[in-house]
Amino acid sequence: MRPHGEALPRRARTAAAMFLVGAIAAVAVGCGDRGGAPTQHVGPYRIAVANRPARPVVGDNTLLIDVRDDTGTRVSSAAVEALISMPAMGSMPRMESRGLVREAGPGRYEARYGLAMNGDWTVELSITGPGASPARAVYRLSTSTDGILFEGGTPAPGVAAGSKEPPRAATGTAPGEVVLDEARRQATGVRTEPIAERRLKATIRAAGKVAYDETRRAEISLKFSGWVREAHVDYTGKLVRAGEPLVSVYSPELLATQQELLEALGPATPSPPGGPATDSTMAAAARQRLLLWDIAPDRIDAIVRSGKAQEVVPISAPMSGVVVEKNLVRGSAFTAGQTLYKIAPVNPIWVVASVYQYELALVREGMSGVIVFPGAASRRGRVSYINPYLDPETRTGEVRLVVANPAGDLKPGMFVDVLFERDLGERLAVPESAVLFEGDRRIVFVDLGGGRLVPREISLGARAGDFYEVRAGLENGDIVVTSGNFLISAESRLRSSGGK
Repeated sequence: MRPHGEALPRRARTAAAMFLVGAIAAVAVGCGDRGGAPTQHVGPYRIAVANRPARPVVGDNTLLIDVRDDTGTRVSSAAVEALISMPAMGSMPRMESRGLVREAGPGRYEARYGLAMNGDWTVELSITGPGASPARAVYRLSTSTDGILFEGGTPAPGVAAGSKEPPRAATGTAPGEVVLDEARRQATGVRTEPIAERRLKATIRAAGKVAYDETRRAEISLKFSGWVREAHVDYTGKLVRAGEPLVSVYSPELLATQQELLEALGPATPSPPGGPATDSTMAAAARQRLLLWDIAPDRIDAIVRSGKAQEVVPISAPMSGVVVEKNLVRGSAFTAGQTLYKIAPVNPIWVVASVYQYELALVREGMSGVIVFPGAASRRGRVSYINPYLDPETRTGEVRLVVANPAGDLKPGMFVDVLFERDLGERLAVPESAVLFEGDRRIVFVDLGGGRLVPREISLGARAGDFYEVRAGLENGDIVVTSGNFLISAESRLRSSGGK
C-alpha cells in the first residue's frame, strides 16, 4: 500500500494528463460548433443561428452564425449581412441596426449589433457563398425571451409542398415574379386583400413641454435712480395681479420733479373733483417728465390735489403673472434701466411639441391638439406657430400651442403628451402589413391571378392607424399580399439575382 502523500508513478501521471487534455479539447470543440442552436435548411445552405447573450439586451449583442452546405461542409469566405429592425409604431419611426459581421473561423460568423429599446425585433440574414446562390432567412428575437425564432427564408432546392420546410415556388416571366398554387399558399400562410379607398384619420403623438408665453413676459425697470424702501414682492415664484404694488422706492430725482410741478402750479387751490389743477408751461413739462417715468396719471393728480410731494412712491405690476426673477432687497440701490423684476404669465400658457419631420406636413397653424398629462383632465390647445427649422439631432420640428390654464396646473417645465388628429378624407389605402421596407423603397406584392405574385414599388403618404395612404404605384381594387411577404420576397430576390 502506497503511503499517504506519495506521488503517482510517472506512467500514471502521464495518462491522467493526456485524459484531461482530451476532455478539455472535446469540450472546446462542442462549444465552438453550433452551440445547441437548431439548424435551418435555407437555399443551398444549412445554417444555425444563436444570440449572445441568450436573451437580447438593450445595447450590444452578437449573432453567432454557423454556415454549411448540403454536405455539412463549412462555408468560408461567404458574404453575410444582418439587418435587425423594428417597424414604425404610432409616432415612433422605423428603427434599424446593421450588424458588423466578421468571420470568426471556418464557416463561423459573428455579427455585432445594437438594440435601441426593449421589444420584438426582426432579424434578416443574407448569405452568399463563393460561387453559390444567395439565400435569405428571417428570424425574430425579443428582449423578454431567450433564444431566436426562425420564421422563414429562401426555400431549399427540391423541397416539396407539405414538407416541414417552406415549399419552393415556381417563377413567372416578370422580374421578381413568383408563382404559387393554392396548396403552396396555404403551406406558406400567404393571405391577400384588395385595396380600396377609405376615410383616413391620421393621429400624431408627440412629446411636449410646457413653457411661459414669451410674447407676454414683462421686465420692471425704472427710468430714474434711487433706493428700495420696501419690497412688497420679496421672493420669486409669487403670483401677482396687475396693479398690485411690487416695491416702494425713494428717488431724489423723482422727489425733485414732484416739487417742481407743485411750485410751478403755485399755492394749492381747490381742484375740480376727479381732475388735476390747471398746468402752467413749467408744470406741463414737469408733469410730462413724470409720465415718461411711468408714474400713473391718477397718482400725479393725487400729488397735485394734496399739494405735497411723495417721498416714497409705490411701483405696481403692469400685468398678472408669476415673478420669475427678483434683483432687489429692502435697502437696495438701483440705477436707471436696471431690471428689478421679471414677470411671466401663466394663463394662457405655451406647450411646445416635438413632431417628427415625416409627420410635420400633417400639422397646420390653427388646428387643435389635445394636451394629456398625469393627474388632470386633458384639454385642448391651438397651434399658433410651427418652427421652420428642424433639430439636427432629433430630426423633429417644434410646434407651439396656446393653451388656457386658468387653474395654473400646467406648470412651465412640465412634460406632457400632445395628440393631433388630421382628417385626410377619402384616400386610397394599403394595409401596413402589406408593405415591405427596403432602404428607401416601399414594396408590395400584387396578386395578378393564376398564382402570380409580382413585386411593385409604391409611394406612400401619411400613416393612419393600420393603413398607409397610397400616392402612386397601386390602383383601387388591386389585390396585395398581407401575410407571408418575407418568404415571397426572399424567393423573388433569389430569382431576380439569377439563382436556380
